[in-house]
Amino acid sequence: MFTKSSHSITMSDIDFLEHSIEQGLPNDFISHYLKNNGGVPNKTYFYVEKDDGYVEVSFFLPIRFVTTELSNMTIERSYSNLTSKGIPKNYLPFALDWGGNFFSIDLETNNIVLLLMDLGPFTDDAVKYLTRGFSNFIDNLEEGEEEDV
Repeated sequence: MFTKSSHSITMSDIDFLEHSIEQGLPNDFISHYLKNNGGVPNKTYFYVEKDDGYVEVSFFLPIRFVTTELSNMTIERSYSNLTSKGIPKNYLPFALDWGGNFFSIDLETNNIVLLLMDLGPFTDDAVKYLTRGFSNFIDNLEEGEEEDV
């Protein structure tokens, strides 16, 4: 369940995004965005087994249509901004944490990663692996309060 989602999108919006980034998107990602174009999930925590801790999603970025309730960011703008800073083009940002780090899908491997934006110039150290597959990420988001997780 998502709140504060942006305007609904169609397959033509997905096609435009794929054309813009010159890469195809996974089917589970497409299905999700056709139902929920960005917004705030009711479950925001993802457990990172390697760290034995949680990361928290602030909000999911919309495709094409901005929502001023959250920010004026879109996936397209964020992707353009990140690639202009040297982030490899295979990382498509789809959400943010509270510190400005981007949850992204690696379009080459289908891995979900967190791009750590406060480590200076981009290196492999700025990529924190979370899980494989967008659906797996969504399905494993958990409810909780900061002191509980």
